[in-house]
Amino acid sequence: MIRDLTPLDVDQIIELGHIMSAETGFAGFRMHEPRARFILSEIVSADTVFAKGVFQGSKLVSVFIGEAADHPFMDVRFASDLFIYSHPDHRGGISMARLSKLFSSWAKDQGADYCKLEISARIDNDRAAKFFQRSGYADVLSL
Repeated sequence: MIRDLTPLDVDQIIELGHIMSAETGFAGFRMHEPRARFILSEIVSADTVFAKGVFQGSKLVSVFIGEAADHPFMDVRFASDLFIYSHPDHRGGISMARLSKLFSSWAKDQGADYCKLEISARIDNDRAAKFFQRSGYADVLSL
């Protein structure tokens, strides 16, 4: 089931964050839980934040959090991801594709002139890039 995330889900988002961190190029860094908890509690209910999760029963297994904002220097509005992650046991299904489509639709409703998704976790960049391309995003830079 896909649903909006709320401050009540922050513990599960943090738990997924720990699992994600262990897989990434940032595995050697410690999560600053109090800061993460504060930020997540503030943003998941904000009007300019897209925050949805995939739940198996009551367990959060995938998350997509993004934002819409005006560019600080140009007269353009953009939507971008902040946090996209699926638990390793729940990858390869259609839920993340559904979240991506919901995000794109939400971004249009927010008046975004363009959307950008970044691949920065270094978990499986090739797989993520292919997923984003299948979801309609262009690869503009790969490192």
